[in-house]
Amino acid sequence: MLRRGALFPLFAALALGCSPNTNRDSSEALPPADATEKPLEAPAQKTDDTEVAEATPTAEEPAEPTPPPTPADPLAPLSADDMAVFMAGATDGGEPLPNHYVKSNERRHDTWFPYVEGLGGAFVGVGPDQCYTVAAAQGAELMFLLDIDHMVVDVHNNYQVLIEASETPEQLHQRFHESQQDASLALLEEAYGDADNKTRRLRLQTYRASRETIYRHLEHVIKRHQGDAQTSWLSNPDYYAHIRTLYQNDRVRIMDGDLTGADTMISVGIAATKLDTPVRVLYLSNAEEYYKYTNQYQANIAGIPGDEQSVVLRTIYNKEWEHADSLWNYQVQPLASYQAYLEGGKVRSRNAMFRVAAKEGALERTTVVSGVSRIGMKE
Repeated sequence: MLRRGALFPLFAALALGCSPNTNRDSSEALPPADATEKPLEAPAQKTDDTEVAEATPTAEEPAEPTPPPTPADPLAPLSADDMAVFMAGATDGGEPLPNHYVKSNERRHDTWFPYVEGLGGAFVGVGPDQCYTVAAAQGAELMFLLDIDHMVVDVHNNYQVLIEASETPEQLHQRFHESQQDASLALLEEAYGDADNKTRRLRLQTYRASRETIYRHLEHVIKRHQGDAQTSWLSNPDYYAHIRTLYQNDRVRIMDGDLTGADTMISVGIAATKLDTPVRVLYLSNAEEYYKYTNQYQANIAGIPGDEQSVVLRTIYNKEWEHADSLWNYQVQPLASYQAYLEGGKVRSRNAMFRVAAKEGALERTTVVSGVSRIGMKE
């Protein structure tokens, strides 16, 4: 069962029912094909020593077992009612920022794979395409992609169009090559035909401004591996296929969103709760460096429906922490632990939480994997 945030009313789950099996064979068994009628013979004479043998009824053949119902596809398109729930709720809106992070400099998301692999459920995350790697490893069934930077939001919208048009990672990569700029812009213009003029203009402008940067970035992402393992959404064909399916089946919601705002995260929590889909991964990147744990933020995190498998993922940029790559420590924490630390204003910032967790013995700054830390996961 999902945990509901203490500050939110309970919402009735929308149950997805299976239709009854209409393929059951209810007809009577037919006689064997060779059981044709023959002329009656004279009955044998009854004597003192013999009796006429009485006919033995033929046993009915056992009915074939009914096959089990086919499991529902967790990535199938949502029903109209569920889609309305998924897309409902206000967002905070983007902000004009001086710097636009249209690519990530985090490279070791694979260090999180043991904690997220196969979790399913919903993914909630900030930033550009690194979200796809984590969500694909998770096997996410829904994605909520949010960012305070409107340009990152436009990058995701452009990715959606170009991913759906590209069967392979290689095709997608080439969509950002200079030689395919005009063809890619034509795809985007067609996809945004019903959008208002401002939205269409900004998204096309974002493609032009970020095209070369993204092309060079994806050139590394498509080759990313650790040993024999393909560790990115473009180097692993199964990961790419998963993200493409989510987009094709409209299971991705791209949102102008502030993690600390009054609308976006509230809308995420309500939608996931109503859809009875636990948020199994909340990916914060290093965003917590830039804000305090305000009352609104506490309410936003409290409202996320999770369960015992749900985790929070963050990256830490600090030379005093062991790094898995040249820049980042990769941390994992159960969502329930994070919610407990924030409840009632117990801590007001990420670093304050680290200090409290260290005093409680709940913080592991080093683990068996270099550059990975944990909170609240000691056995």
